[in-house]
Amino acid sequence: MASADTLMEPKWPEKYALVIEEEEKDPLAQVYISKTDLLELANDELYWVVAVLDGDTLLVSDLDRSLFQVRLLAVDTNEINGPDSTAECYGAEAALFTMDFLANRAVRLTADPANEDLDPYGRKLRYVDVLQEDGSYESLNAALLREGYATFPEQYPVTDPASFENLEKQAQAQEKGLWGAC
Repeated sequence: MASADTLMEPKWPEKYALVIEEEEKDPLAQVYISKTDLLELANDELYWVVAVLDGDTLLVSDLDRSLFQVRLLAVDTNEINGPDSTAECYGAEAALFTMDFLANRAVRLTADPANEDLDPYGRKLRYVDVLQEDGSYESLNAALLREGYATFPEQYPVTDPASFENLEKQAQAQEKGLWGAC
């Protein structure tokens, strides 16, 4: 696991699918937060997402650069490659949303005590919170449901199912994402 301090070490920059890039200071911008300032805001253990495998599955790098897969808790996105090699409705859009949501951001991973540590495929079951410019975190799991890119599956138990069910129902009622397209 990487802390904000260890992410500042020079050995981190490499060719990853998603990287934090230095931003050019915009003279017209009123507020500018550099990568260094952003990482200094975090006191949590952070990880880098190396690849988005589909809308609800990530490949993550640990501090020692070992890779592991994370399956997001409380969400299920349609597949981008189904069993017969065909994509399911809104699967590609969910994967793109996840990539955009994670672009150039560090993440915090949180297990749920109501669930197992790993799924049957050996993936870590986690909530993924994405570090924002102001030092706060935004939940990828909740965003996927809120914007209609995912459904709430009952196969993996969670501590607070009602909050996720409500996000799914709101997206469904507003016909957001897959609810209006599939």
